Amino acid sequence: MEMFYSNIVGTFVFEDDSSRPVAVVKDLVMDPDRGVTIAFVLNQNKQLVVSPMDVISFKHVMKINSADNIVEASEILRVSEVLKSRRPISGAKVFTKSGEYIGKVFDFSIDAKTYDLNKIFVAKDILGLFRYNSLIIPAKNIVEVKSYKIIVKDARNTEKEEDLQRVSVKEMAA
Repeated sequence: MEMFYSNIVGTFVFEDDSSRPVAVVKDLVMDPDRGVTIAFVLNQNKQLVVSPMDVISFKHVMKINSADNIVEASEILRVSEVLKSRRPISGAKVFTKSGEYIGKVFDFSIDAKTYDLNKIFVAKDILGLFRYNSLIIPAKNIVEVKSYKIIVKDARNTEKEEDLQRVSVKEMAA
């Protein structure tokens, strides 16, 4: 099952045995090198986060064991490194390997169980109001994530690779 970034942000966080929310998810910290969610940001000013391994369940609300699982981002080494590198997925400009501008990431999806990046949703926009030329790009086509810039495989190259794979499967059958 997929979870979308736009639906995750704003989700209430509850302690396992409590009926009142402790916090609200404000953002995600994605590891740009591995494409995995490494933290859920609950307070951006104080940089309070919760690690995915502390999440008991995450469907309509997020449940954690206790409020003690909410820590400062500096306490988790990889999270603080990623935050300092300033390589976000959401809002990043997307280019092909050949340098063609595709658009900006307006949403992305993660796997509900492993919290791995599945797809990014890219579109060009006019003044941030109107989107056009929308594309869905699988995470496997991402080559590199730089500061506010994502580089993906060329569309033509991917089609050629798929055609080559089809030929090799036919040859194997023969």
